Amino acid sequence: MTSTLVIYGSNYGYTRTYAEWIAEDTHGRAVAADQVGAAEVDAADVVVIGASDYAGKLTAADRIRDLAANLREKKVAYFTVSFSGDVSQPSEKLDGVLAKNLGEAYHDGAPTGHFRGGMDYSQLSRAHKTAMMGVRTFLKSKPNKSETDLQMIECYGGSADYRDRASIAPLVSAIKAL
Repeated sequence: MTSTLVIYGSNYGYTRTYAEWIAEDTHGRAVAADQVGAAEVDAADVVVIGASDYAGKLTAADRIRDLAANLREKKVAYFTVSFSGDVSQPSEKLDGVLAKNLGEAYHDGAPTGHFRGGMDYSQLSRAHKTAMMGVRTFLKSKPNKSETDLQMIECYGGSADYRDRASIAPLVSAIKAL
């Protein structure tokens, strides 16, 4: 039986949820990036890497880059979680975010998924709340707002949760086919 290790970086729990779902559906194990060791990566047949995307910066990207040598010969897959997922950004652009952030730890052509998370202002760090003030101002002045732009404006100061377990099905199928 193939062993699958799902490594994730998550600040507010949305990416952790997707990592746990993917681990369950692939009969694998989900481990936070700051808790995983090189020996665990070496022991896995398939490694899935997930990270939260904050304006093009991925959580735990530095830790994943540290594991690049251990990932070199592995079957890998990747996923990101953000407020909009791939609803308002093409997957190819989001794959580019993975490549830019992960460097040698990214395998071009590997299966990827880009999922919607959410936002709960009561949980945001001061830095993220401050950043969101600027994002909200920008989005309100934007002439042609996307669906996710409107949703982000609407949830400002409150919360929204767009996690969807069904959305992982194509990635899980691709992982099982590795």
